Amino acid sequence: MGQFILAIIAIVFIKLLWDVYKEQTNKKNHRSSPKGGEVIDLSNAWIDLGDMPYNQRDYLLTGKELTLYNLLQDSLPVEDYVVLPRVRLADFISVSPEARNRVEYASRIKERSADILICETSNLTPVAVVLFETETESKKKQLADRFTRKVCEAVGLPCLSLKPATPPSLSELKTTLRKSGLHTS
Repeated sequence: MGQFILAIIAIVFIKLLWDVYKEQTNKKNHRSSPKGGEVIDLSNAWIDLGDMPYNQRDYLLTGKELTLYNLLQDSLPVEDYVVLPRVRLADFISVSPEARNRVEYASRIKERSADILICETSNLTPVAVVLFETETESKKKQLADRFTRKVCEAVGLPCLSLKPATPPSLSELKTTLRKSGLHTS
């Protein structure tokens, strides 16, 4: 019986040595040849780093959007709220790990953004989303905004639609914000 156990231990030990030898041999082969499943980062291989075709935009928000942004800042107490422009949904909303088609839902929120995100100043917890409505919205923008409203509804965030072309008065905006559960200055 003792000899049988020693034989099993010897076989396991030899198998272990063989696996280590094969792993080392494969690593050497992979270094000389990229075949065999190694991942090679080619993401910057085609980019001419000497000629970058980018320009800085002159502004983050258009003039009318900036007016509405400033109006929102004036409506909310700075000690309680911070107003952030152009925040991707994926930066403040996540997809449930149990969701079917999780990757699809995640890619959809990566593609979209809130025009304005209002957060609590103390911990940057999102409390409301603002979407800008324009008179000449494309069908694609309308569908994207509808999706964003549904996402906000699903997570319990108020989603306000404001028109930068015809911004509300300060008192109208404060009333709208209060109806959404925010306190105003």
